[in-house]
Amino acid sequence: PRPIAVMSSADHAQAAQPARGWRMAAAKHYGGPANASGYATVVAPGQHDAWVFGGTNPGAESRPVAEHWNGHAWQPARLPAGLGSFISAASASSPASVWAVSSFGGYALRWNGARWSVARRWRPGTAAASVTAISPADVWLFGAPSRSGQRASAWNFDGHGWIRVAGPRAPVSRASAVSRHDIWAITAAPQGGLVEQWDGRAWYQIRTGSVLAGTQLDDVVAVSRHSVWVLGNSPAATPAGRVVVAHWNGTRWRRFTAPGRAMPRRLAPDGQGGIWVTATTLGAQTESRLLHLSRSGRWTLTDIAYGLGNAISDLALIRGTTSLWGSGGFLTESGGDAAIWLHGNGRTGDLR
Repeated sequence: PRPIAVMSSADHAQAAQPARGWRMAAAKHYGGPANASGYATVVAPGQHDAWVFGGTNPGAESRPVAEHWNGHAWQPARLPAGLGSFISAASASSPASVWAVSSFGGYALRWNGARWSVARRWRPGTAAASVTAISPADVWLFGAPSRSGQRASAWNFDGHGWIRVAGPRAPVSRASAVSRHDIWAITAAPQGGLVEQWDGRAWYQIRTGSVLAGTQLDDVVAVSRHSVWVLGNSPAATPAGRVVVAHWNGTRWRRFTAPGRAMPRRLAPDGQGGIWVTATTLGAQTESRLLHLSRSGRWTLTDIAYGLGNAISDLALIRGTTSLWGSGGFLTESGGDAAIWLHGNGRTGDLR
């Protein structure tokens, strides 16, 4: 166990505001009219390169979809034939090394800059939840054990093939890497989850003290070895409690609790030392809300009001900027449409 220093912050917040700086960049419907479609995840490996992934859900047969931003327009990507379900997670180390995973479909896909191919398939019952691409020759795939009592699954792609490697004892739900010797993960646990770190030789449980006690962990983003963010919901047993963000600065943890109640989903750095969080409010109508925590510790709440039952599922900072892409969808009277949001400046293009 490693020593920690803990620091907590009081709530500092503004009232919910209109979606200043955020706008819908594109929307598209997949499948039949009654089909619900959406984008589950987004990655932005370059200033002029981004991907959104998702698929169709209830209303028709499920199938995965992907759209590519080339700096001018969003265009559909051709995926390998015969795939079902939808894509639930993705990671990219460069525009020519993008990876996507279908947890329930049982496959991982690889983009080499020219085409998509199936990189790995696995047995039913071994659900891969997270993929982390460090380089084209260093990719981690995490999943649940195929049988009760087994250690959680982890595989590493070394540029030539997949190797079964030691993983944390509990299944990894999300992971993020600074380098091949510095990978952070959150794992499932009865008390809400644990934070684990890979140092190039072994996995270690990171003590967070009271900062994340009783918190259901949902996401982790490692910006650098001096900046790691963890997102959760507190108390852990509450469907929509308080959104909790914890930050590790290389020396100590600091806790930030957002005002109001919501169910957190994903987080992404803002490029200025702060963080964006996407969350869902529960009530008469489920809606997506964006929360921004500034570097100084001030919360700002943003309502994304577009259509009915809108939801932003994932966020990605565009490298070298303070702009972000957001992926998700919104309900329609007959089904649902997939949607892409943009924060910041730049051309948004159209889906073709």
